[in-house]
Parts: sequence; structure tokens; C-alpha cells
Amino acid sequence: MEKRPTIVVQLDEIHLAGSFIEFQLKMPRSYEIMSSLNALPVSVQIKKYRRGIQGTVTNQGMNLGEWIQHFSSFSIRIDVCFIMGHIKFDIQNLRATLPEQHRIDIIRSRAKPNERDILSAQNLLKAFLPNVRNVGLHRVPLQANLSLQHIGMANLKHLDLGYKRSPNLVDMCSWNVESCVIHILGYQISLRDLNRFFKLWITRCNPKLKKLYIDWGAEIIPDWNVLLKGLKSIETEAEGDEEEDEDEDEEERGAKKYIIKNVHGINAIIKVMHLGGTIGVVKFSVEN
Repeated sequence: MEKRPTIVVQLDEIHLAGSFIEFQLKMPRSYEIMSSLNALPVSVQIKKYRRGIQGTVTNQGMNLGEWIQHFSSFSIRIDVCFIMGHIKFDIQNLRATLPEQHRIDIIRSRAKPNERDILSAQNLLKAFLPNVRNVGLHRVPLQANLSLQHIGMANLKHLDLGYKRSPNLVDMCSWNVESCVIHILGYQISLRDLNRFFKLWITRCNPKLKKLYIDWGAEIIPDWNVLLKGLKSIETEAEGDEEEDEDEDEEERGAKKYIIKNVHGINAIIKVMHLGGTIGVVKFSVEN
């Protein structure tokens, strides 16, 4: 059976780090164009992450706009997620009617995007990118006139990427981003390019970047010597601060941890791990 078009809203629980409530507003199957927030959802599914709580309620006679206003009344953050391929977006109307967004995510649902998907992604980014500082792109098709290079230079606080192939890691040196998460949905990553990125950081390229997280499929243990070559890194105990340790599982506590220093004497930590025998992970964080 064809799935109903769904509008997703996520709200963080401020008192519990990493926990959030997700509201899925299920729309009629005939719902194809989102031009305003006046449409009535069929039902609202509620999921509370990290606590395993979920349930479904009726629409309570409220339209999309009223539901979103209701959500924003008890949260300081509004995250908007656009799933390409299910609904056409009237972007100018949405930009005028949506409340101020904390973050936007764009997700490609089709295995093979068509020209409309590409144009829709570009229009969404052009409309919302100047007004948000947190962006997520998941398998979103981009072109030369609006590339990751353009997006990375947009004065963002956080950029979250999910792509089958690794982006050009050396290009990250010019990104104007405070933190970045890259999920590579395959087995292709160049540790040599990541090594070049860290060497450029040592020469004080990309001074704004404070945190970087990259994971990818890895059936064998990556050769971390390729990553660390020439960085003059110092291995240290893989014990983070107390707050970080609370969120780590046992496998992550077995990670290897290295310290590198840039030309201005600022230290950064590189943590490498091979999780579950299937995932390679590199974490980079600049010390305060």
C-alpha cells in the first residue's frame, strides 16, 4: 500500500540531552502540493526517542499551521524536514508562513532523482539557507551551480550530510561551518584526503571548525597510519570528559585517541574507531 505523505516536526527535550519528540502529521494520500499550512492531517503519530514511547492521536480539528504553532508553544526549536519525491512544495508561500526555523533537512526519497527533484532541492536551499544555521542534506542531488562547496561556505553552525560517496574532504578547508557530521552510505573514503585536510588544519586553514564526525562502511580495520601520517600526533588515553563518556558505549571507549597541534598552538583531538567490525569512525574536536 502506498504510504501517506508525512510532515515531520521534531522538538528537543532541553532537560535531557540527545532526546527529542517527533510528531508525524499523516496527510491524505491525495495530498500532492504543499502550498500553505491550511490542510488537515489525517492523524498525528507521536514518538518519544530514548524513552521508546509512541502513540497516535486524531487531528483534533487542527490544520498543519495550528499544529506547528502548538508545537512551537512549548519548544524554542523548530526543525523542518522536506522529503523530496512525495510532495511538491510551494516554496515562497511556505517561507512566508512557517515559523522561524532552527534547522532544515532535505531528504531524497527516490532511488534515482529526476530533474524536478534536483530543481526542488535547489529552490529549497536558496529559499531557506540564508535564514538557518543548521542544515541536513541526505542523498540530495546537487549541481555545479549549487554545490556542497557553496553550502559549506554559508556561515553555518552545523552541517549534516548523508551521501553514498564521500564528498571532497580537502574542500572542507574552505567551509564556513562550526561542526559537521558526514555519514558515507557506502565503503568509499580516502583516508589520504582526510590526512591532507588535517595537515591543512594544522597550517590554520578552516579556523572556524570545532567538531567533525565521519563514519563509513568498513569490513576490515582501516589503516589509521595513513590517516595520521605526518601529523606529529601524540597518542593518549581514549577517555573523554565525563559528559562525553556517559554517551559512549563500550566499543567507543576502546577507541584510539590522538592529539595534534596547529601552528598557533591550538590542540585538537582525533579519535578513531572500528565499531561492530563494520563501521569506521573518525571524530575530530578542537580543545577550548
